[in-house]
Amino acid sequence: MKMAYLGDGLKRQSNPVKLLLAALAMLSMPMVAFAQPADAPPMLPTEEAPAAPAPEAAAAAPAGEEAKADGEAHSMEDAFTLAAVWTESDEVGKGTLIIMIIMFAGTIYIAVTKAVDQTMLSSQMKKIPAFWDANTLDEGLDLLGRNNAFRAVAEGAIAQANSAQAGLGARISRSDRMSHQVGIELERINGRLQGGMAFLATVGAICPFVGLFGTVWGIVKALITITASGDASIERVAGPVGEALIMTAIGLAVAVPAVIFYNLLGRRNKNISDAARHFAYDVDKLMASSAKA
Repeated sequence: MKMAYLGDGLKRQSNPVKLLLAALAMLSMPMVAFAQPADAPPMLPTEEAPAAPAPEAAAAAPAGEEAKADGEAHSMEDAFTLAAVWTESDEVGKGTLIIMIIMFAGTIYIAVTKAVDQTMLSSQMKKIPAFWDANTLDEGLDLLGRNNAFRAVAEGAIAQANSAQAGLGARISRSDRMSHQVGIELERINGRLQGGMAFLATVGAICPFVGLFGTVWGIVKALITITASGDASIERVAGPVGEALIMTAIGLAVAVPAVIFYNLLGRRNKNISDAARHFAYDVDKLMASSAKA
């Protein structure tokens, strides 16, 4: 009984203490509310802030990104070169590229040689007026020069005029034989002028389609590779398709000069051919009148 009474007494003595603590807690609440704004988030246990990156690390990060971007740019530029096209192409693509290179080399060779030959014929053509100013045929031939293409026209007519035919050849009149020989020499000059022109016309006509064939073949090959890898992103598609389109650009780059050279050389050929035809006609009439006299 005494132990129970002492316990109850301790409980009664502890009640004022609890009340005092509760009153102090209530008095401290307005001070906390005044110190912290109403809309402020509840205070949480503070954590250590992450350390700021060192200046060297901060400077190294952009430099590394720029180097990576430059490397990717250089790799993309290298992917669209002839060396990359040759490396990535198979036998069909390489064969197509070789054909276009041969066409381009032939175009340049023919253009240079034809320009030189036409210049020579043009200089020989300028001597024709001196031939007609001469007093005799021999003097006129000397004025034309030994290697003059137009001299062969006159020499052929003179040779037929001075030749004596036997058998069936004797039934052909001398004037007809001279006209025929003049026509043969004229055809030789025209054949010389037309040499290589067919090649230029062929290159200008078919080379764009050869390049287009290389493009189609390259795109088909690229699509097969992309399908097998399962990656159809723009980074994956741009390289192979761009390399294939380079074949079309090469075809056009070969065809356009061929067409230009064909037109320029053809115009000069026409001028020289007209001069040769007029000269051959005049020589034929001259030799015919000399034979009658």
